[in-house]
This record gives sequence, C-alpha cells and structure tokens, in this order.
Amino acid sequence: MKKLVFVFAAIALFGCAKEEAAPSPAGGSSAKAAPAGSTVPATAEAKPEAKPEAKAEAKPAAQKGLEAGNVIIGYLRNPKDEGQCAALVAPEAEKAKFDEAKIADLAKMLKLDAVKSCPSEGVVGVCDAMGMLVNYSGPKYTKESAQADCTKGRGKFIE
Repeated sequence: MKKLVFVFAAIALFGCAKEEAAPSPAGGSSAKAAPAGSTVPATAEAKPEAKPEAKAEAKPAAQKGLEAGNVIIGYLRNPKDEGQCAALVAPEAEKAKFDEAKIADLAKMLKLDAVKSCPSEGVVGVCDAMGMLVNYSGPKYTKESAQADCTKGRGKFIE
C-alpha cells in the first residue's frame, strides 16, 4: 500500500514538471524535395511515420478498468511477484508529460521493472488502486486471492 501511495505521489510530481517537448524535426524539414518533373509529392515520405503511433494508440484500449478519457502511460512489474503487473494511468491531456525516462525513473525509485506491456493471458482480475490498474495473473493468483490482495491494499477490484 505504501508503494501505491508513493507511486501516486511520484506520478503527480513528474506530471507537474513544467517541461515542454521540443518540436519534432519531422514536420517537413527532413522530407526530401521531389525531383523536377516528378508527380510524387514531397511529403509522401512522412506518411509511414504516422502509422506506428496510430497502432500504439489502439493497444491500451484492451485494458479492463480503463475509463474514457484516460490512457496508459507505462507499465510496471515487481520482479519479486510475477503475478502482478501495473498499468500506469493518466488523463489523455497529460500523456505528453510522461516519457520513457520518467517511467524508468519512477520504476527505479520503487524498485520495480518498467516493461513494454503487461501480459494479457491468464489475467484473473484487475485492481484499480491509486491511479494504476494492477493485473493479477494465474496460476499464482485466483480470482478470490486477487480480490483479497486488492481490497487489503484498499483498491477497487474489477472482475
């Protein structure tokens, strides 16, 4: 429970940083000009870069308990308990404030591992606790033991 409170405080601390992202140079300065007489527009090369972002946006929607307007900004896993994996949640408007480095720093402070995603197979329940959605996976956890662990930490158990 203390870790959850610390995670929430750390997310609030990192989220309140007044840093602004540097503008991306891919906006047109890196696009090659079309050769004379060519019918291909100069911006055609920028289109493939947008596809991976759109694909990444669709992935977090599968997380149980994710409310409308919120997005997953990162995942943390306790190396001592492979049955739990937490999805860090933030409002969509604040997503830009969190990058991989901030998530990695948070994981290091909490002695957890930052991972690319949580496993979706074998999930027996989800706990909404302190701005995180903690997935409980079997065989270590059953639905009942996951619910008991969640409510012990004052979380809200979601199927």
